[in-house]
Amino acid sequence: MALALGFTLQTAQGQPWSLADVLSKERLLILSDPPASYLAEVRRQDAALQVRDLRVVALLPPGDARLNGPGTLMVTLLADPGGRVGAPYGRAALIGKDTGIKARYTTFPALNTVAALIDTMPMRQQERRARGR
Repeated sequence: MALALGFTLQTAQGQPWSLADVLSKERLLILSDPPASYLAEVRRQDAALQVRDLRVVALLPPGDARLNGPGTLMVTLLADPGGRVGAPYGRAALIGKDTGIKARYTTFPALNTVAALIDTMPMRQQERRARGR
């Protein structure tokens, strides 16, 4: 199992955001340059993301209008100059709380597909028993 590569990028507001700050606390779906329609669907499913401790991190070109899109609790939009940070992750990658890359996707995955995979993970099953959801 490959481990996630750390990085620090800036939000549209110029604030630094570091992968190290959330690794092992949340599951992460890293997306490289997702379309606006995909981000809109992700935002609509924010409650389902919260239940699974799944943060969606969209890596976008600097100055892209999508960086200024509406915020939600579990969606983070970051400027990735030249796409260098996103390149090792491919189009999309799911990172578990153990910091391992659990899946790589060649297209942007349906969130119900990602949720189904998360729900099979032993740590998620423990969380469901402990939290009752």
